[in-house]
Amino acid sequence: MSRYKHPHWRNQRNQNISTWCIKLLKEFNWKNIIKIYLTFWLGLLGGGLIDYFKGFSKPSVPIPLPIPDYGLFLKIIEVNFTFAIILFLLGISKVIQRIVILVLSFVIGEIVFTSGFIIGLIGILPHGILELLGFCFIAYAGENFRYRNKVIKLLFIGFIMLVIAAFIESSLTIYILEHILSK
Repeated sequence: MSRYKHPHWRNQRNQNISTWCIKLLKEFNWKNIIKIYLTFWLGLLGGGLIDYFKGFSKPSVPIPLPIPDYGLFLKIIEVNFTFAIILFLLGISKVIQRIVILVLSFVIGEIVFTSGFIIGLIGILPHGILELLGFCFIAYAGENFRYRNKVIKLLFIGFIMLVIAAFIESSLTIYILEHILSK
C-alpha cells in the first residue's frame, strides 16, 4: 500500500511535524530570548511612562492613521528588516546590542504613547508581540553566530514572524485603532 493511501499516514506526518517543533524549541536557550524580549518591552513601556508623566500624552489629540495598502506593508517590512539586520550584526557584543535595543525601544515608546498610554498599547499589542519576538530571535541569532545551523533556523523563524507582524500592523492594527478612535 502506498504511504499516501495509508489511513495513518496523516497522523504520522503530524507527529513528525510536532516532533520537529519540539526538537526546535529544545534547541534554543529560551532564557536569553526572554531577556531580549523583556528588554524590548521595558524600553517601550519605560518610554511610554516617561512620556505620560512628563505630560506629553494627550489622549484627545487625533492621530493621523495611514491608509492600509500594499505599500505600507512593504515599508514596514523594509524598516523591520533593516532593524533586524542591525540587531543581528550587533550580536557580536551582547552589551552593545542590549543597550541599542533598550534605547531604541525607549524612543519608540515615547513616540507611540504621545496620544495616550492606552491608545499606544492598543496600537502596539496586536502586532508588537510577534514583531518583538521576531526581533528577539534575530538578536539571539547574532549572539550565536558561530553555530551556523542554529543561526539559520533562528533567522528563518525571526523573519517569518516579522513578515506576519508587518501584515498585522499594516492591516489589522490600523482598523483596530480607527474603530477605537472613532468613538
